[in-house]
Amino acid sequence: MVRPRYTLPGDLAPASLGDRRRFYQRGMDYSSAREWMSSPPGERVYALILGRHSGIYPRRFRHLKNVPLVIDDVLDVRDLRPYLVKYLPEGVYYDRNIYASLAAARKAHVDYAHAWRSRLFLGQELAFDLDPENVDCPIHGDVVAKMRRHQGLSFCDWEFEEVRRQAAVLYDELSRRWTDLRIVYSGRGFHVHVFDEEAFRLTRKQRGRIAARYAHRYAIDEWVTSGEMRLIRLPYSLHGMVSRTVVPVPRPDLEKFRYDDPRAVPRL
Repeated sequence: MVRPRYTLPGDLAPASLGDRRRFYQRGMDYSSAREWMSSPPGERVYALILGRHSGIYPRRFRHLKNVPLVIDDVLDVRDLRPYLVKYLPEGVYYDRNIYASLAAARKAHVDYAHAWRSRLFLGQELAFDLDPENVDCPIHGDVVAKMRRHQGLSFCDWEFEEVRRQAAVLYDELSRRWTDLRIVYSGRGFHVHVFDEEAFRLTRKQRGRIAARYAHRYAIDEWVTSGEMRLIRLPYSLHGMVSRTVVPVPRPDLEKFRYDDPRAVPRL
């Protein structure tokens, strides 16, 4: 199977295995990633995607290239480093679910994808994922048209700027209800995270209603907000499809933030 070469703006391009190795050996800010994961208290699961979209991955792990490689035996982000240097993933994610004990979850054979009914499940971080390909572009059409051209993950400057605008408006709207909000540049689009305790306790039904309501006005991925897709990119990791660092962006900086911002361009 020949993978499509996605059309990306600027100098965005997939990171080579050498780039990934250099980043995870000496370029990633593990301390800041650890701080991000320190709240709320609870144990987390991580996952790696090796080469699903870029087609770049260590050949000895070809059987893992398209599936999430779950890591549930580390209690500190810094302990991820050996895994990242070994597998050189295209993307690094964390499970937004909070677990009382991962050791107990492994012993009980908890299915992390369906953990809501488990006594070890403590809640899930609420998040909104805005991607530029979900924007209806006057030049490139909607996501259905892009998929027909096998360019479903392509985007242009217009789409990036529109999804950035939507992220700002969404953040401001959400701030009327919640107080602990953070924006993250995902490498392509933006994530809005909600860390209020009330948001962690939302039920699946409540999350579904929230997702449906905001999907009418924003280019969000409903699966993420509803809780169906629990994984989200780990801040300070590398988005291997575009060679950009996943970084938090303060709300006052958002209007002028671009994918060539020095905070997002890794030194490879």
